[in-house]
Amino acid sequence: MKDFRNSWDVFVKALTLWWGDWANQVLVSLSAVLLSLTVVLAVPAYVGVLEQARDLTHGVRTGIGGMWLGFRRELRRSLPWGLLNLAAAAVIGFTLWFYANSSFVFTPALVVLITLIAVLYFVWQYFSLACYSLQEEKRIRLAWKNGWALMLTRPWLMLATGLLGAGLSFVSVRFFIPLALGSPALIALLGLTAVQKTLESDSVTSQSGAEGSK
Repeated sequence: MKDFRNSWDVFVKALTLWWGDWANQVLVSLSAVLLSLTVVLAVPAYVGVLEQARDLTHGVRTGIGGMWLGFRRELRRSLPWGLLNLAAAAVIGFTLWFYANSSFVFTPALVVLITLIAVLYFVWQYFSLACYSLQEEKRIRLAWKNGWALMLTRPWLMLATGLLGAGLSFVSVRFFIPLALGSPALIALLGLTAVQKTLESDSVTSQSGAEGSK
C-alpha cells in the first residue's frame, strides 16, 4: 500500500515540475520526437531528455540546451543501448504476432506470458535509463544492475510508476494531443522522481536503523 501511495506522490511531483517548466519541456519533447523518427536515435534522444529532466529535479532549468548537451555527450554510449532495445522490441513483436496468428492450443497462455515478459523488460529498461542519468559513473551495465535492484526491492512502486508512464504515453497520443507534445519529458520526470523517491526512502530507513542500534 505504501508503494502505491509513493507512486502517487511521484506522479504529483513529476507533474508539478513538468507544468512549472511546460514551455521548455514541450520544446525538449518535440526535439526528442523528431530525433526518434530516425528510430535508431530514439534512446539517445530520450537520454538527452533525461539529462535536462534531472537538472529540473535539482531546481535548474536547462531545457533544450541541457537536452542537446546530454544527447551529444551520451550519444556514443546510448546508441548501442538503443539498438539493443530495438532488436528486443522486434523479437518480442514478431513472437507475439506469430503466436497470435497461430492455432496452437497453448497460444493464449504463450501470448499472455510473452506480454508479461515484454512489460517487465521495458519497465526494467525504463528505470535503468533513469538510473543511468542519476549515476556518477556512466556505465550501462551498472544502470541495468541498479534498475533491476530497484525492481526487486520496490516492485510495486516501480511497476505502478512504469505503468503510469506507459498509460500516459497511450492516452496522450490517442486522446489528448497537446499532452503528447510534452509527454516524453513528463515520462522522463516520472522515472527520475521514482528512483529519487526510492533512494530517499532507503536513506531515511538506513538512518533510522543506525539511530536505533545506538
